[in-house]
Amino acid sequence: MSRKPIGTIKEAFKKYGPKAGKFIKDNRKEIFATVGTFGAGGESIKKYREKKKESNKAEGKLHYRKERYNLYKTKILTELDSQNRNELFQYILEIEQFIQQIKNEEKKESGVKKPIHEKRIKNWNDILIQIKDKMSTKDYLEFIKIYNNPNYKSEYFKGFEGHVEKFKKLNNVKKTDDLLKYIAEITNRTIDQIEKDFSLID
Repeated sequence: MSRKPIGTIKEAFKKYGPKAGKFIKDNRKEIFATVGTFGAGGESIKKYREKKKESNKAEGKLHYRKERYNLYKTKILTELDSQNRNELFQYILEIEQFIQQIKNEEKKESGVKKPIHEKRIKNWNDILIQIKDKMSTKDYLEFIKIYNNPNYKSEYFKGFEGHVEKFKKLNNVKKTDDLLKYIAEITNRTIDQIEKDFSLID
């Protein structure tokens, strides 16, 4: 492939540059009207895409995982406070499965789609972190309630009664090390924080 000498480009610019500038100056109204049309066209393309998206949603054509993602963003994340541990755990399992699906798709498809898959994984991971954090916080609060009132009946731990039984069993032992380790393991809190909140220092 041959290169054009720079001199030729400079000459062309000198020759046609002023003419182009004069043309723009003389036909300013027509040019801006055309640019406005492109802008309107861009707007109509955006509207078309939105209508298509709504149409696909109405016809059930939206990918299941995309539907679920929208549901998590608009509804599920806003209702985490009212969910019990079983519901939170189901969300975690579902999201981990979605992330695995995306990773499997990434392996099968070409590298061109890698940024798209990485973005999807990141989006799901962002939701997963929020749910895991909410679950560990709620676990911690429930353990504090049980510790302060042995007769407290936890609706939150319904389906996970084994956690409560183990907590109570470890709480009845004089040495608190195992209880502290257990709470730390389940709730991701530090031993120092647990000792402070539960006043479990020997």
